[in-house]
Amino acid sequence: MFYFSNSDAPCISTGALRTRVNFFPPLDPQTEEQFTAVFRQAGIIVSGMELKQTTITALLQGLKQNLTELEKDLLRDELKREILTALEDGGIPPGMIYTLMMVFVDLIIKGIVLVHAKRGASIILYLKCGSVESLLSLRDMIVSGLLQRLLSDAIKQFIQTQPRIHLLVKQDDFNLSLFYLRTVTGTFVDLMLSAAEFET
Repeated sequence: MFYFSNSDAPCISTGALRTRVNFFPPLDPQTEEQFTAVFRQAGIIVSGMELKQTTITALLQGLKQNLTELEKDLLRDELKREILTALEDGGIPPGMIYTLMMVFVDLIIKGIVLVHAKRGASIILYLKCGSVESLLSLRDMIVSGLLQRLLSDAIKQFIQTQPRIHLLVKQDDFNLSLFYLRTVTGTFVDLMLSAAEFET
């Protein structure tokens, strides 16, 4: 379930959108910290692949070309293999490699980067979007339940139980991230979000 609320402002200096992952029943603090550390490490590995101009960069560029769906599927499969191998080499626990790969493939294709993860009465993910289009894609991932399903699969692999998770993005956080991106990119989108639009 996705909740959109009204309080607190994000750290708009980077434009990263704060996304809170709440668990029902709650996880114990040690398990939360361990999962957060693994997720943070996976984010470092994947973002490092982009910075080093590895094969992943060429694959992402290829996906932006005018290709057939079959050709794009082949590129996506290769992208999955590249990220899977990187996570394996980076020491991510074997049981989590596939599910985390699925999370990061969806994010990276849409131009979304995990820049930080921490505990804060739950797990808080900071997701940075490279453009207004990426931010709107992230909104769609959240509202549709796709991001929740991907995260839920990864969490279940880590703790071997079936907790329910809810994602919480504050209305002001989203709107300020949108304002930040419109300002730095010069892109105008007449779309400020309201809580009523995004509760599901």
